[in-house]
Amino acid sequence: MRHGVWLAALVACSLATPLGAQPATSTTVQVEASGREPPARILIAALAVPHDIMLTDSTRRLLVPRGTTLPRTTIIIGGDASVGAGVRGDVIVVGGDLFLSPGAVIDGSAIAIGGAVYGSTLAAVAGGTHSYRDATFDATNAGGAIRLQYRSTPGSVPGFEFPLVDGLRMPIYDRVQGLSLLWGPVLRPTARLQLDPTITYRSHIGAWDPGLGVAVQAGEVWSLTLDVRRTTLTNDAWIQTDLANSLSSVVSGVDSRNYYRADRGEIAFSRVDRTAALEVRTTFGVNTERAWSVGSPDTLGSRPWTLRGPGDADNFARANPAIQPGRTSSAFVGSTAEWIFGDVRMRGAGRAEVPWQTPGDVRFVQVTLDGTVQFPTFGVQRFRTDVHAVVTPGDTAPPQRFAYLGGTGTLPVMRELLSLGGDQLLYIDSRYDIPIQRVRIPYVGSPMLTFRYSAGSAGVQDLPRLIQNIGAAVSVSLLRIEYAVDPATRKQSLHAGLTISR
Repeated sequence: MRHGVWLAALVACSLATPLGAQPATSTTVQVEASGREPPARILIAALAVPHDIMLTDSTRRLLVPRGTTLPRTTIIIGGDASVGAGVRGDVIVVGGDLFLSPGAVIDGSAIAIGGAVYGSTLAAVAGGTHSYRDATFDATNAGGAIRLQYRSTPGSVPGFEFPLVDGLRMPIYDRVQGLSLLWGPVLRPTARLQLDPTITYRSHIGAWDPGLGVAVQAGEVWSLTLDVRRTTLTNDAWIQTDLANSLSSVVSGVDSRNYYRADRGEIAFSRVDRTAALEVRTTFGVNTERAWSVGSPDTLGSRPWTLRGPGDADNFARANPAIQPGRTSSAFVGSTAEWIFGDVRMRGAGRAEVPWQTPGDVRFVQVTLDGTVQFPTFGVQRFRTDVHAVVTPGDTAPPQRFAYLGGTGTLPVMRELLSLGGDQLLYIDSRYDIPIQRVRIPYVGSPMLTFRYSAGSAGVQDLPRLIQNIGAAVSVSLLRIEYAVDPATRKQSLHAGLTISR
């Protein structure tokens, strides 16, 4: 038998018992694993912090319906699960598949051990999805305790796979390209090699963009990735997710991104280091891109369709900033880290780019930083702060390296969307969420009251004074109504629209 590291945790049943769940009012969980395998480290880390256990079996799928709120990390043991709830932590399925239903909002990660995570275009997962098909845990009941014994299942990874629906990936919609449809199979000739060829059709500019991603896993720590494609790029994806920006573009006519086109290639080496509470991924490599502008001049001034405000010059019809065409070749190094300490979750990311070839032969270094810290306060109430910064020493960077903020998603009082931009940027966003659990609306669940403070600025070679916004919002499922005011100018904003958590 494998030499084991045993962990025992006493847990309480979730406040709500979904359909198909067996109550786990006082459950002891024992994990037997060497501690080196990524799925084992994930499970041990989850059991070491406050969490809930749900039990099911392989004969039926456990259902956590939309409108339910899970106040902390939830571990589902024994079979498949379908989750449409709001989760203030991770969702981990052990011994089955995890199906994300429309309306699911997960603050942490969605993880399947011994199965796969199947997403929904109307679900949001802040920490991403992770599938471990080649390993599982066998669950047995030993003296009233649940015993989870690690088992590797080599060869279970399919050699040929069509992701999502017959190879069609999640579509994207925006004011420049219209609908972007990406299709392609995933090929796995060996257990350590993955090929991801794709073709993307962009309806408004009439482009067919080929791409190829290659991933080589060299053991448990090191990996190599190669990515070559013609694509549309943005530096503003940090503001909100692809899904949230697409919904906002279609329904509200608000696109919180600027774009440019490029032929791009990148090769990178990555190393992952993990402990029970900390995971750090370090990446270094080189990339090169040949870039050009994209926007209304390329489409004879026409605009993609939107339900509201298609001619609004400050939102959907605003001009896409031109860039400086040419080639940029760079070396880069970056790191991402996630740290869990009790109920406190912290994420950080940093990337430094050092170009040796640029349009206009300018010389600069650009550093991009992101950070998040979140923790519960009283009951199911939570506090969260996000920080995004861009620092560019040296010459002025070309416009394709500018970052923007302003308007919906960042500083809502500003009418002009993304009107602040440059190679220097700082943005801070703090939110205090109060679920109103005494009020339950059929099919959509309980409303959420949020108090928000945001401050930011951006400029070229300099950072002007910070602009502050304070306000409050009420959200129910995907609908959000937000009021904000600038304390310096007394300007106010009242905005209603669709939203999905970061």
